[in-house]
Amino acid sequence: MPASSRPASPQPRLRLRAELADGIKNILFDFGNVLLDIDMTRSVAAFERLGLPPFRPEAMHPHNTGIFLQLELGLASEEQFVAALQATAPADRKPSARQLLDAWNALLLPYRWERFELLDRLRASGYGVFLLSNTNWPHRRHFIAQFNRENPAGRPFESYFDRVFYSDAMHLRKPDAGIYLEALRQAGIEPRDTLFIDDNLHNVEGALAVGLKGYHLAAPETVLDLFESAE
Repeated sequence: MPASSRPASPQPRLRLRAELADGIKNILFDFGNVLLDIDMTRSVAAFERLGLPPFRPEAMHPHNTGIFLQLELGLASEEQFVAALQATAPADRKPSARQLLDAWNALLLPYRWERFELLDRLRASGYGVFLLSNTNWPHRRHFIAQFNRENPAGRPFESYFDRVFYSDAMHLRKPDAGIYLEALRQAGIEPRDTLFIDDNLHNVEGALAVGLKGYHLAAPETVLDLFESAE
């Protein structure tokens, strides 16, 4: 989105903390546990209540395996994902597609709207703001619909970013070099000018390997802590 069409902000301009700010013109955000909190154990428990065997949370995210990896790469459809999960349930207790998708989406926690107000302020302060997420179609459909339904500002999800990049749409995922390079190419931005923020250290290391600046965001720190008033 051109700078002239970026949302105006009546609040003071923002800048990155001094130790992060050098030469940075663009910020590339991860989504889960950066802009939206997630809790994998909620989906693990929801699947178990439906009669599925216990899944290791890390096998679902971030170290995806099997059908979870295929879904995140956009190589399995929603229908294939549902069928794969149904095949793990007892024959006499097969959950419906709706039950399984609701369980899968249970890991997505409520929005913290101040994080999206932050994005507006950053764009009004002259930063390019981009999203790069390892995600999948059922989650995307859910979190975008929830955002568009509940956002008190009445604006759609993707209006908060200059560009958005999703692993399932790109058939690439972090921390593989290809996804960073393709996002940079499509966005028309330089790695040396761009800070990548992610809660997964391996993803930050992948970004550093292709020349991006990187920051590992670890709780209890939140994305709001990385910025300060420029006034």
